[in-house]
Amino acid sequence: GFGGSDTAGAGGVWSWDVAGLTADFREGGGLPEGLQLAGVEPEVVQDEDGTWSLLMPPDDSVCLTMSLGYDHGISPWTLEDDGKLHSYTLVLAVRLEHLPQTHLPLFTGGPVVAAEGKNAPESVQIFKNGGVGALGQCGTAETAIKPGRWAWLVVTRKPGELITYVNGRKCAQVKLEVKKSGKEKDKKDAAKAAEGDGNAAGGDAKKEKKPEINTSFAIDPKLCALLPGDSGEREACGVSVKYVALRTSRWEDEARVRRELLKVRNVDEVAQEEEEARDAVQEHMALQPLYGRPPPVWLHPSFVAAFGDHCVEGTGLDGAGSSHTSLEFFALALKRMLSNRSLTALFGSSLSHADWQTCNALLLAVDEAKKLAHRFAQSLQNGHGRMFLSQLTGALGKLKVGELKLVPSSLMGTPILFVVERTLKDRCRFTVVCTEPQLLAYHDAKAEPPKLRYRTCLVLDGVKWARATDEAFWGLAWYVSTVANGKLKPDQLLYEVLLSFLVDRPLDEALAATASASAPGGAASPAMSVQKSGTAHYRTLSHAFRFVMRSRGVGAAASKRVMLMLRLQILSLAAHD
Repeated sequence: GFGGSDTAGAGGVWSWDVAGLTADFREGGGLPEGLQLAGVEPEVVQDEDGTWSLLMPPDDSVCLTMSLGYDHGISPWTLEDDGKLHSYTLVLAVRLEHLPQTHLPLFTGGPVVAAEGKNAPESVQIFKNGGVGALGQCGTAETAIKPGRWAWLVVTRKPGELITYVNGRKCAQVKLEVKKSGKEKDKKDAAKAAEGDGNAAGGDAKKEKKPEINTSFAIDPKLCALLPGDSGEREACGVSVKYVALRTSRWEDEARVRRELLKVRNVDEVAQEEEEARDAVQEHMALQPLYGRPPPVWLHPSFVAAFGDHCVEGTGLDGAGSSHTSLEFFALALKRMLSNRSLTALFGSSLSHADWQTCNALLLAVDEAKKLAHRFAQSLQNGHGRMFLSQLTGALGKLKVGELKLVPSSLMGTPILFVVERTLKDRCRFTVVCTEPQLLAYHDAKAEPPKLRYRTCLVLDGVKWARATDEAFWGLAWYVSTVANGKLKPDQLLYEVLLSFLVDRPLDEALAATASASAPGGAASPAMSVQKSGTAHYRTLSHAFRFVMRSRGVGAAASKRVMLMLRLQILSLAAHD
């Protein structure tokens, strides 16, 4: 058993620190009391190594359900006032034949809720890149689960924080803060102004309210669904389970998680973790994953933009790239950097786990933006944006709080980038990233002789989510990207009309409010050097990447170090070729 003692006390009752549930299918056993697979007969199959596992049925309406009581050590003393476990440890040993196309929910803490889109409950989930987390935090790249291999997932929760581990390594750290919607915040500010002297006179007589807490992912022991099929992904992933355990105590750190897992994991599974990093075949060029007949890295437009912006103006390499090719190149380089252990050991030792987690979440965003960029390029070629707009609005509608979307666009033939980050249920942060000097008239400038720098990321905070997902807004944004001139220049249409519509007031007022409200409008959007040649296809992405790192709490020194490691990784790819 997990935790303190491996033996039961008098009368066969387990001690408090090991209260919970254990289901081990490796010996071919069935479902224990307290764990059900309603509606179907459990199918336990034998694997190649001789152990057994539970094969999750293809029927999406069927899921594992925990229903625990006093026999499992669950009592009123182990639960909070709402009857739920707010602190716990959940262990799942799972194997996915294929990674999900969007995400695979693991649990929400309660029963299955038949809801979609914005009404769907938040879940701890497996992301499409193999990360395990929640609320937009997908963890670090090195801990991502691999298709076809067993992964031991551990989820620990305490009030205010949820942490996931994969095979004993810390994956995602998720803060569970109490967030109020924009409307609630406005009401609170108005109430403060109205209280006035009333509070001073009668404040002592009022009862202090109990502080609010975030109950997301708190487990209801009476009915908690595991691996629900409501997303439609479970059948496509091919899910098997060989171990499930729930403990009412929380494993406090990575060392404890590893110690406990070593008690139950097979020795051959621990050895399997050393078999990675051999998928890059030496005889292949570094860009082989992107092209059938790849060019050397040093001839790629993105390499030229990263290192030769000041050298190629007026040459055949000036303006040779495109947004979709740069996104593909950037995603490949970033993925290799995050898994390059020698590089991270040399230059990344000063980075925190939260910094690595942010980088991996941004890799997921860059990876998802590739399809949008290809669709956008096709829409510009054929002059029809319907497919692009349909895909874009659909993708934005699925964004959850804490997640972001990179949206490629263009202005007078120059690539630009929109960053849409959902900060609250009804609010978002909207950022315009532009690095072309001739189009930066609406961006703040900072003169430090001999350089003139611009805030290439124009940030609008507190944008209403309904405005940011308005199809009419994006339709006009696509139109702006296709026109050269008219009564209003395209940059005037974008900044003076579209962005003013977005914030529902003049742009300069919104920018002033954003700058004075918080750091994301100021320190997180530093003044940067602009491009000297046609390299906006890469530099907008690079500037956006650095901006989002800063806005998500990565320090100035740490973000510079990440950018250094990325450039070193690109040079390493060139050296490989």
